Amino acid sequence: MGNEHYSLCIADDENLRLGVIDDIQKLHVTTCRLGMAPRRIVHCPEGRLFAVGCIESGIKELGVDGGDMSMGNCIRFLDDTTFEDIQRIDMEPTEMILSMVLVTLSVDQPVRSTAASAEVENESEFESNSYLVIGTGYVLTVEDEPIRGRILVYSCQTENSQGSNVRSVKQVTELQVHGGVYSICQFYSGKMLVAVNSKTQLCKMVNDGTGVVKLSMIGAGHHGHILSILVSSRAPKISTPSLKKSESAGNEADKEESAGNKESEMQQKEMLAIVGDFMRSISLIQYYPQYETLEEVARDFNANWTTAMAMLTDDVYIGAENWKNVYVLRRNIKAQNEEVRCRLDTVGEFHFGEMFNKFMSGSLVMPSSGSETSKSNTSQNRRRALGSPKKKSCAKGSSTATRSKKPVVTVGSQTLFATVDGTLGVILGLDAATTAFFSSLAKAMEKAIMPVGNFSHQLFRSFSSEHRRHPSHGFVDGDLVESFLDLDKATMELVVKQMNKDGTWDAANFAFSNGKEKATEQENEESDRWELSVDDVLAVVEEMAMLH
Repeated sequence: MGNEHYSLCIADDENLRLGVIDDIQKLHVTTCRLGMAPRRIVHCPEGRLFAVGCIESGIKELGVDGGDMSMGNCIRFLDDTTFEDIQRIDMEPTEMILSMVLVTLSVDQPVRSTAASAEVENESEFESNSYLVIGTGYVLTVEDEPIRGRILVYSCQTENSQGSNVRSVKQVTELQVHGGVYSICQFYSGKMLVAVNSKTQLCKMVNDGTGVVKLSMIGAGHHGHILSILVSSRAPKISTPSLKKSESAGNEADKEESAGNKESEMQQKEMLAIVGDFMRSISLIQYYPQYETLEEVARDFNANWTTAMAMLTDDVYIGAENWKNVYVLRRNIKAQNEEVRCRLDTVGEFHFGEMFNKFMSGSLVMPSSGSETSKSNTSQNRRRALGSPKKKSCAKGSSTATRSKKPVVTVGSQTLFATVDGTLGVILGLDAATTAFFSSLAKAMEKAIMPVGNFSHQLFRSFSSEHRRHPSHGFVDGDLVESFLDLDKATMELVVKQMNKDGTWDAANFAFSNGKEKATEQENEESDRWELSVDDVLAVVEEMAMLH
């Protein structure tokens, strides 16, 4: 009737199925027309700017005769509220922006002999600031990989001039390197890790004694990769302004003791990072400050073509590869055998269907005081529409085991992801009990609901690459379990019945919480006779849906 809808047509040997794809509810989106292709973007909160690395749409002519052609790269700084252009910095000819990140760096002062100079050195020892660091590479047609590149450091600040805030972007320093700078990340002690071609190196800011700040490489770096395109660590950013200024009113002895304790804790903590190789999956490296050395301590021996990765904890890492799969690796640090400790075990595999290109820690929702109220109202409205569920009779008598408790959802890490198709989502870390519940729900929905086109959901989600095919494990399909909310009452009851029949939803001692620290022995005896109701499953799924 004049309305256009996306449709899906599936044909097999016997049937032709025609379906209509529902419209997806979208967030409010403001479009900023750049007129060129964006390549990297970073938010600079201190300067209230967005730094966008772009490929200019026009072709620049190089040379007088105009024989050589190249796409120009530039950095555009936009206001983070109005998206107005503040400043633009053009790269050199054939120079391409490969990485861009906001890091907190401390400036090391030169060693001085006098007591006065030592006092100045100590005064600025803890000084650190946020810098926009950009890695580039000179791309030439005659080279397979860049043999030259630069690391550019910019300072983005907001200054108060004559009653108005003025944003300024100043270049602090730059460093010429032998290769393309594919990735940069924050590291410990106010330093940063950079991946230059097949090499991973540690960088720091150094004052040469004349007031000029320069970038300097520490140690020889780590080799052993084909092409290091990603590097990531869980190093916290150093708070700014400096520790000395923020504690100027404190006692000097307390400050020295606090600094000594922090230094001791830093020495005891392992300084770890992961490196994503283009063809050889993920490796774990450790920095030894006493030797100024980066050393590989474990690696994944599967041939995954890495496209994105992140450290969930110091021992658990998530990665994605070009066959649209995602996997989780774990470091077996307690193993007695050295060969086992050097191997990263694969503890999860999942086929997503889209290629990942970014992982980062964060959440899709903002915590608010009214979240619990809205969640409670949503659950009450849905229960009112479905009606009161039936209670299960006790096996040994005619009495009925009443229950006013609900399952508890426990969430650990929260990792945002982005795909090349434009999908944004979140991967939530679950404990064993919550995982058992949602795994049971997913299996019940697979058995009770006929999938579109009779395609096997388990087969679709299995890890599939060029030379490997493994069943999905260690993951729960969030889209599948949350589709439980869209089912009718009869189908919901069928799914819950299948969950109770399967019985694996409480295999990991799934806990029920009623606000009490301890349950009585009678409640423990009754819990053996409990069955899930539609309301129980709705409560858990709705609580999970509120997390993104």
